[in-house]
Amino acid sequence: MKEKFVGGLLAVLLVPVVGTASSCHAEATAAAGQNNQGKKQVVSSQTSPQLNATRVEAQKVGQYQYQARADIERDSIAKIQSHAWEGRQAATVYVRNIPVITFLDGSRSTNTQEGKTDANASKASSELKIAGEGENPSDRKKSSYDRDQETDPVWRASSLAARLNQLARNNVDPNRITVKWETGDRYMIQANGEDLVDINAKTILPDTTSDDRLDALQATNRLRRLLGNAPPLEAVAGQPQAEPPALSFGPMQVRISGWASWYGPGFDGNLSASGEPFNQYALTAAHRFLPFGTLVLVRNLDNGRSVVVRINDRGPYVGDRLIDLSAGAASVLGMMSSGVAPVEIEVIAPKSPETVGR
Repeated sequence: MKEKFVGGLLAVLLVPVVGTASSCHAEATAAAGQNNQGKKQVVSSQTSPQLNATRVEAQKVGQYQYQARADIERDSIAKIQSHAWEGRQAATVYVRNIPVITFLDGSRSTNTQEGKTDANASKASSELKIAGEGENPSDRKKSSYDRDQETDPVWRASSLAARLNQLARNNVDPNRITVKWETGDRYMIQANGEDLVDINAKTILPDTTSDDRLDALQATNRLRRLLGNAPPLEAVAGQPQAEPPALSFGPMQVRISGWASWYGPGFDGNLSASGEPFNQYALTAAHRFLPFGTLVLVRNLDNGRSVVVRINDRGPYVGDRLIDLSAGAASVLGMMSSGVAPVEIEVIAPKSPETVGR
């Protein structure tokens, strides 16, 4: 009886202990599980946002790069094309698909195919547009590698194209694109007072006139027009004026052949070089050096028509044109629609011998 009582009492005492231990073990296990679960949640909460953030950020960077490239391509008005020119490697800068300036290599090459765009040239141009904007290669200390690059027509064309694109993005005033003569018969095209490109034997007009002065003037006027429709320049700034030829008049008549152009609209009523108001319907003309008041017989060699005009203005200064006629004189000669015509001019000798240009 006593043994049963003791056994029962022991069982009663052990049950709470076991229950408590089991409960404690269960709580510890649950706590551990919760802790482990909590750790997993913490890891997940730290890792996933980072992965998501990285993925989203990478996507944004890609979008920005794509957008930046698209913006550059859309804003770029100047491009280059490598080709051959009379057996020499060349690269031409195009602005709004109009050829402006051609760079030539010093040596002749037979490996360049005419009209083929150089992939390396395009790559170099893109690099200059993206990474080299605003950097003037001449501002850096030039290594031998730089000097070798600057003799390469593709590199030179890419450099100019990048600068033109930058000027366009900065909304350059086209009236500040000018050309000037420098000592040594150098013709420098400038933008905002800074040197842009030097016209010389290796830098020419694509449809060259074989005259550095005319090439420089025409290239400048193309840039002024393509970058903002500025009016063309008529002369190179700073160039010394050549002494006009002296033509002695006597009983001999002087005949000269050349090209005639005409002008009128936009100038009517303005003061001419002689000081008198220009009348586009009067029979007058502009000549570079004939004295004001000289009478000249102009004959159109295309149709035989002729007219006598009086010199009261100066010009023309474009190409090899000989005389610039008023609209009235051009109408008599039948050259209004063509704009220019081959002519022969005959200076009508004054009554007493005089010297023209003195």
